[in-house]
Amino acid sequence: SLRATDYKTGKVRAKQGATVIGGGSVLQPVLYALALEKLFPDARVELGRLYYCTSAGGFEEVSIPLDDEAREAAAELARVVGGALAEGFFPAAPAEGACACCDYRPVCGPYEEIRAAKKSRDRLVPLARLRARA
Repeated sequence: SLRATDYKTGKVRAKQGATVIGGGSVLQPVLYALALEKLFPDARVELGRLYYCTSAGGFEEVSIPLDDEAREAAAELARVVGGALAEGFFPAAPAEGACACCDYRPVCGPYEEIRAAKKSRDRLVPLARLRARA
């Protein structure tokens, strides 16, 4: 069997057993495992994992099985992103607290969460549903 590994150098943000796509913030394990499945159709792809390969991450591993739950989460992600593409609607809509640890903060500035909170929430319903997934 195969497994997909994403090597991380930062702090552990995903939790073992509590994360599949992490509300859309932890996509690599599931998406990379699905890609492996397409690349190697005769092999059994068991899981995707995050391996925090530095002392900052404590050399921790977070594994996400490629099961029905992971496949449904990936399908929902594809529907949400596909709908956004079809509508041409990709607003800045950071999750609460996400800007505090974002590498792009110098681009957006410190007030993106405040600006995003003033936007209509109706069009963000699919994104909110996606973010509610573990």
